[in-house]
Amino acid sequence: MKTEESPTVWIVTEVETTEKVEVPQGERGGRDIGGGFGHRFTEQVTTIVRKRVPLDAVALKSQVNSLLEVVGEVFEQASLQSGLLLDEVELSVEINAEGQVSIMGSGGKLGEKGAIKLKFKRS
Repeated sequence: MKTEESPTVWIVTEVETTEKVEVPQGERGGRDIGGGFGHRFTEQVTTIVRKRVPLDAVALKSQVNSLLEVVGEVFEQASLQSGLLLDEVELSVEINAEGQVSIMGSGGKLGEKGAIKLKFKRS
């Protein structure tokens, strides 16, 4: 019995990795045989790497559909309020390595985050 695989979408995103490394401090040269120096300590180093990661297209579609439902409700709610007419909504969204769609706050910058700008206009 053959199972059908979900389609894959590839995105480029920043992935953070943390590892412990041993860091020498105050170490003497190789010819010196005296004592007292050469302390070592362990330090956590965080590295951010930009890489291409696969996403499950079905899961991504579900996330985007949820976002679209919310935007539709925003237009609906505005039309129910007396004296308000919402003509358009502009959102910046980010898709992370796990396929989660997040709305970026007002402090977000589109430059290095790989965000998508969506502009919804009332028909």
